[in-house]
Amino acid sequence: MIRSGRRCLALLLALAIPTFASAASSPLRDIAIAEDRRAIADLEPFLKNADPAIRQRATLAVGRIQDTTRVALLLPLLSDPVGTVREEAIFALGQVGHRSARESLEVRLAAKDHNERQLAIEALGKIGDRASTPKIAAQLSAPTPALRGEAAIALWRLADSTALGPLLARRSDADSSVRWRVLYALEKIVAPDQVVLPVALSMDDRAWLVRAYGVRTLGRQKSPRATAYILQVFADAEPAVVVNAIRAIQFSGDSSSSAVMSALLRTMTHHDAYVRVTAATALGDRFAWVKADSATKVRARTALRTGLLDRDAATRGACARALLITEGVAALGDVRPMLADSSLYARIAVLQTLPRLPAAEAAPLLRERLAPPAHLFERMTAIEGLGTLHSKADLPALRAALADTSALYAASAASGLAEAGDSASVRELARSYAAHVRDADADARIAIRDALRALAGRAYADSVERANPVPTPAATDYPIDFEKPPAERGVILHTSRGDIEWVFQAAEAPQTVRNFVTLAARGYFSGTVFHRVVPNFVIQDGDPTGTGSGGPGYTIRCEYNRLRYSPGMVGMALSGKDTGGSQWFINHSPQHHLDGRYTIFARVTRGMEVAGKIVQGDRILSVEILK
Repeated sequence: MIRSGRRCLALLLALAIPTFASAASSPLRDIAIAEDRRAIADLEPFLKNADPAIRQRATLAVGRIQDTTRVALLLPLLSDPVGTVREEAIFALGQVGHRSARESLEVRLAAKDHNERQLAIEALGKIGDRASTPKIAAQLSAPTPALRGEAAIALWRLADSTALGPLLARRSDADSSVRWRVLYALEKIVAPDQVVLPVALSMDDRAWLVRAYGVRTLGRQKSPRATAYILQVFADAEPAVVVNAIRAIQFSGDSSSSAVMSALLRTMTHHDAYVRVTAATALGDRFAWVKADSATKVRARTALRTGLLDRDAATRGACARALLITEGVAALGDVRPMLADSSLYARIAVLQTLPRLPAAEAAPLLRERLAPPAHLFERMTAIEGLGTLHSKADLPALRAALADTSALYAASAASGLAEAGDSASVRELARSYAAHVRDADADARIAIRDALRALAGRAYADSVERANPVPTPAATDYPIDFEKPPAERGVILHTSRGDIEWVFQAAEAPQTVRNFVTLAARGYFSGTVFHRVVPNFVIQDGDPTGTGSGGPGYTIRCEYNRLRYSPGMVGMALSGKDTGGSQWFINHSPQHHLDGRYTIFARVTRGMEVAGKIVQGDRILSVEILK
């Protein structure tokens, strides 16, 4: 899940439909409206239209709706006389993901058209039926790198150990794009005796992606035999590879070597902030289960205390977290000053970790952050943390917070009460849900409802939800045009680190692009913070609250498309289908597990080096729209 907050399925895009009631009808417009309404019955006639462009667009709409009971609508289109329609049908069946389409899709593996063949491989991987493994594995010998690489990604999805032999045989493919995908697929097959040595031999590959995905696979093997190879990768010149090597050590669970701790400590002084924060996080996690010698522990404590002064806020926060985890109350003397850190996210890291301490020490520090001038995110973290402590003395404060004017704060209190198991708060939770049902953003409503489900059962919570339906206004100020894609070419993000320019994918995601442009023109993104940065994965922005739970007051439909998450693609952040709003992300590296699951609406054309330097807390200064 890309979103750090929760989103509801109230889809306000549909609210704009009445404003088009008098507009002249056209098939493409009608299809777009039917897609937005999720009205498959209205799409059926278009699937048989004489115009292949109409059939293709209707097929895409059915695939986006993802109704597993309507596979039969798509199967005849696999034999359509027009290739573009066949391609869309194959993609749609993969999006629907129902096993009843497996045999029909397997037939397309013999297609002469390589686009159809590649889409069929992808679709079979998404369906996840291992009966397809032998036929997909055979595609590892296909004539083009695109087909061979697609087969490897599909085998990653299938995670079938019977594909081990064919994958290992393709490990030395002439094309690096195939090699890294093969190593990526191998991480799902835990067979250290067969996997560790062949993958280790790839660690001197000239392509950094091969080394990065190879070291991940070594870690996933959970074998002490792999540890020595992983540690060698800590000296790699590419920071993203080192990040993956550190995570591989975390995956591996190897707690026997002081060499591991020494390697982690060396990376604490790495020139790249992404490496340092990953190392500090790993030190905190490993100390919970590593019995290091006393000298190593002293070195680790020294490194973490030094890290509290790191220039990167996320690293400071990770060091504070690690110290609290490893030393408990004894670390408070060093960590307490972090509660006054200049970075909100460093402070949050401490507040999120305090509930690991005894309530007598943690609760007073959390109580200090319950009221302004503490930032909303601090207040949210503190109130939920008090619930996690199961402190009966704080239950009245949590219940009172349900009536707070901030829906997000009330939602955090609800989550805290659920953590505390406070069934006595059910009535107040129901009242809070009713009071906040008209609030702009959906995350709070969902959090309160989930707390009700935890404390009173699903039936009661759902009855409260039905009794307090989300209001449906007559229209929204969000401009929808179901006929034409937006005219804007792209944007330049002026950030505190430099400029990032991207071009829109308006043909593939017109409403998502229009939504972003509308918000940007309003100045919505000016001053927002990159609240989520995951090294060698994504940077994420678009939340005006900086909490990961904020949005524009409505949600938009997902516009799944055939674009792939190669580095620099811009996607909509979600916490479930059709829950996008304003949060978006740029991925650092290929992330094909996101393909067809998160709307891609833009592609970075300049400034990826800037995106690779963005750290948590950096800001967007302004957004320049390119016409």
